[in-house]
Amino acid sequence: MIDVYEEQGIVFPIRVLSDVEVAEFRSELEKVTRDGARRLDQLHLTYPWAYRLASHRAVLDAVESLIGPEILIDGNLVFYKPPHDEGYASWHQDSVYSGWHLTPSVSAWIALTASEPANGCMRVLPGSHRHGLLKHDNVQDPNLLNKRGERLRMDVDESQAVDVVLKPGEMSLHHTNIVHGSNPNTSDGPRIGFIVRFVTNLSTNRDRQVMRVRGNADCSHLRLVEPPESCNA
Repeated sequence: MIDVYEEQGIVFPIRVLSDVEVAEFRSELEKVTRDGARRLDQLHLTYPWAYRLASHRAVLDAVESLIGPEILIDGNLVFYKPPHDEGYASWHQDSVYSGWHLTPSVSAWIALTASEPANGCMRVLPGSHRHGLLKHDNVQDPNLLNKRGERLRMDVDESQAVDVVLKPGEMSLHHTNIVHGSNPNTSDGPRIGFIVRFVTNLSTNRDRQVMRVRGNADCSHLRLVEPPESCNA
């Protein structure tokens, strides 16, 4: 796995959830998205089910193979694209504002529905993580799902893009510098992705809350927070 990841900047598909688990987590998520929200942030801080998914053993085992046994959650994001929705993600890098490229890190994209070209799956430019941090502009577009409207400044040769096709319960792991985006959902069903950003105790970013999910190294230099209360009972 690690050789492919280092060469391509992404590895997929990785099976992490059973069909029963997919149904459970999707049911819980859809209770939160009934108001039509297309983007939800940091659910793992509040919802026990989201914490359980973000810290699922199969997810952490795969993450550990890439960044080692000291694992912290540095962010959680859900993209919910309803049927025939115009929401899209422009070509960008996750690291452009986060600083994740400065520390061991990886992003997990967990599919709670099928993720395929028809419903706007993630697309990547394999190997683009090796180019380092690239210049972005911020644009205004109500259909743009990128939080700050970030869009890669350079032109992208989309003929080189790869569709990250996943079945429900599968995930991809991608480098925070890889160039990626997604198209609108043109299908009759939703596309639901649960994304978790993982770092290690080597992170020095005190501006962000992090949650330990594996390991016991010193994290006193970080803003360490606890899982939702019922998870500690």
